[in-house]
Amino acid sequence: MDKEKKIISGLRGIIPSLHTPFCNQNKIDIPSLKKLIDHTVATKCSGMLVGAVGGENASLSFDEKSRIIDECLSYNSNRIPIIISCSANNQKDRIALSKTAKEAGADWILCQTPDNIFGNELLECFNEIAEVGPNNLMIQDLSWVDNGMSDENIMLLYKNIIKFRGLKIEVLNSGPKYSRILEATNHQLHLSGGWAIMGMIEALNRGVHAFIPSTMEIIYNKIYKLFIDNKIEESRDLFCQILPILSFTHQHIDISIKFSKMLRVIEGIFETSMCRPPIKSFDIFQQKEAYLNLNKASILQNSLSLN
Repeated sequence: MDKEKKIISGLRGIIPSLHTPFCNQNKIDIPSLKKLIDHTVATKCSGMLVGAVGGENASLSFDEKSRIIDECLSYNSNRIPIIISCSANNQKDRIALSKTAKEAGADWILCQTPDNIFGNELLECFNEIAEVGPNNLMIQDLSWVDNGMSDENIMLLYKNIIKFRGLKIEVLNSGPKYSRILEATNHQLHLSGGWAIMGMIEALNRGVHAFIPSTMEIIYNKIYKLFIDNKIEESRDLFCQILPILSFTHQHIDISIKFSKMLRVIEGIFETSMCRPPIKSFDIFQQKEAYLNLNKASILQNSLSLN
């Protein structure tokens, strides 16, 4: 099916994936979540993603996901765009979350590609999700072990689903895939990177539109602005300052989530750094490295805030 696809210009830059704060009773800490939304807006991010992998999606019940959708959309009150994650372990919940997001007023949803379905079965899956959801669908192409979705499957979805307007690529060797998909879609499909933030400068050079990391928004926004202002070497130099932090956090997604929540406590946004299983507390060696890197992140963010 031929159709015009337009990139939503507002979704350019840094769109953090918000972590889900928990109180000591293991319940969602709504006041901390609201503080995080305020912080995301105040640091001039281009949008926010809620309830995704970084938000410990797999540990959330359907009712908790629904509550996060309602609380975030209501409290944000259209200050900046919100992308609602509708990822789930089964199609029934994906469809229900997509419908809930639309009814709550969401403009964008994100859904991770289910495992081991391809071709027409994959098309049917996302058609069902898109049919009941908001006008804009972002698909999460996530794989920790390989190159993720085939280009052929991506193009099948792109050509047949009107609402498919964004692709979040988080796979091994993401760079060449960014370029292939941008070229194949004539740069009309919105492309973002998340876990592949280690290649941010390369991705900017390739024309990627947005980045979905977590935490350190002040730093990432400055890196992005320097690049857009054609201060490429300054942008690269600032990015290099956070590489030791990324080297620690990107050993595993669980380490990244735990570290980020510890930083949120230092920032005065979260009351606790509590994570749900299977995420574990750091051992004494991880704690030492974490605190060294937390200090680096805090000093750098504070210095940029003063400029």
